[in-house]
Amino acid sequence: MRYRLPPLNALRIFEAVMRHGSIRQAAGELCLTPQAVSQQLKHLESHLDQQLFHRDVSSLKPTVAAQTFYLHVRDGLDRFADGVQAVQVSPETPHLYLYVSPYFATEFLVPRLGLFTASMPDLDLRMAVGVELVELDSQGLDAAIHWNYTAPPGYEETPLLDDVKVLVATPALLERLPVDEPKDLLRHNVISSLVANTLWEDTLDLLGVSERPTQSVMRLHTHAAMMEAVLAGLGVGFLSYADAVRLVAAGRLVAPFGMDVLKKLPRDRVPRFSLLVKSNHRYSPVLRQFTRWLLHDVCTEQVSGYPSTCRMAPEGEHEPATLRAS
Repeated sequence: MRYRLPPLNALRIFEAVMRHGSIRQAAGELCLTPQAVSQQLKHLESHLDQQLFHRDVSSLKPTVAAQTFYLHVRDGLDRFADGVQAVQVSPETPHLYLYVSPYFATEFLVPRLGLFTASMPDLDLRMAVGVELVELDSQGLDAAIHWNYTAPPGYEETPLLDDVKVLVATPALLERLPVDEPKDLLRHNVISSLVANTLWEDTLDLLGVSERPTQSVMRLHTHAAMMEAVLAGLGVGFLSYADAVRLVAAGRLVAPFGMDVLKKLPRDRVPRFSLLVKSNHRYSPVLRQFTRWLLHDVCTEQVSGYPSTCRMAPEGEHEPATLRAS
């Protein structure tokens, strides 16, 4: 069906005049001159062959025809507006849903997270914390920051930061069972992570201890639990570098072979924190920005207190191909 309608602009002007009851106020709303508004009303009256207003010097009164016409014009413009809104694609609220290793979350990420979110006030950020890796897709997660030696199958890995460990014990425990040489460690119980690792065996190899003792190994779920167990004198244990530095400096723990001995482990025997993304998952602009922020502003020697082999690749090579191509 062909519609014989007045120009849409004239209808918009008519609706504004009726709503305000004033040509001048309608002109102000529409950024037109009063003369232009009056001219459009005259064109509309000519098209309809109807007088729409009674005019005098000080007033503008709509006719009965104008009042009837206004109801239809108002409803029609409302329908137009509804149609425009229905077909317009609303910009998606930027979001970032993460699953993060507890120690990385508390030691590195959360204290600095405001520096990232400050530039993205509309960001929908959600973060779950856990030790074991969960299925990201089924949980609706974009990425995980996980403690590992190597990425599990089906994931693209961006190495972030070595988790350099320090072998420590309380002064009281070492007074009772001194560690004067590496083989003296065999008399101690060991506190290590419940997550699969080879730290104890690798440390004995590094220190030249060939025996493999049968002493008790206490495996705990989180770094916080391991730290409390070491502080309670339950054995020698492996703590992450920043905590070990603080507790040794405070005199609460001792590192019998020094703070840096485990930095000598082969690169593939050093656990690390990595950003994991499912191989079939597309990097969103927010995830790309977050990954680069982690690499350049969080996982640095200035923040961690030690150089990380993760950062020793040539510039750009530590970034996944998906990220470098973005």
